[in-house]
Amino acid sequence: MTRVQIWAVVAAVASAALVGCLQTKSEVQVKPVDINLNITGRLELVITDARQQEEEIAGAKPKRTVRTEDIGLPPVPGLKSEATPSGPMLTDDGPVFPARLVSLYAAAASSDRQAPLVQQRAARHPQIAVMLDQQLVGESHTGVLVPRASLSPSQQALVNAENADRRELYKLEAAKKNTPVDEVALGYYLARLEHINKGTWAERYDKSTGRWEWFHWEQ
Repeated sequence: MTRVQIWAVVAAVASAALVGCLQTKSEVQVKPVDINLNITGRLELVITDARQQEEEIAGAKPKRTVRTEDIGLPPVPGLKSEATPSGPMLTDDGPVFPARLVSLYAAAASSDRQAPLVQQRAARHPQIAVMLDQQLVGESHTGVLVPRASLSPSQQALVNAENADRRELYKLEAAKKNTPVDEVALGYYLARLEHINKGTWAERYDKSTGRWEWFHWEQ
């Protein structure tokens, strides 16, 4: 290879590297910011079950239907079919029961653990409702009560007990539905908004700032 040919190869390699750098820089500049709001098709299933529990806790039918769009979030994606054969599946090694059967046993065990939590929440619901109406606390999108004013020691203890039961309930539901805990909490938040009175402190997502903000529920 002559000296001229060698310089030609070097120039070609350098040019390719420069183009690669420019392309990489351009790709980095135009890549959009992805805001993950943790919404999946399973949220609709969570909301359905949460509505039943919240109705039992409140002892009343919901006042309205609340959707994700009502609090500034995108619509819930459509549910995908997850049908699994109910009978045993035959293989060369003999019948094998599907994993769904195991999940049914797990769901039953979870329901047994949820029952006392629901009863405890129902027992304190009248006091919690009064605090919400008085705007002493607000319903957060994280699924717990948040003080919005000064609370007495007894009121704070009540809020702590309620939040502890809620968090435990979310963990059980997340395990049963194989869904993230924060998504379960959001589902229960939406179901709970269907029971609150006008003027109650609640949260909605502000797309322009990318943050949650407090507001008085007016629907």
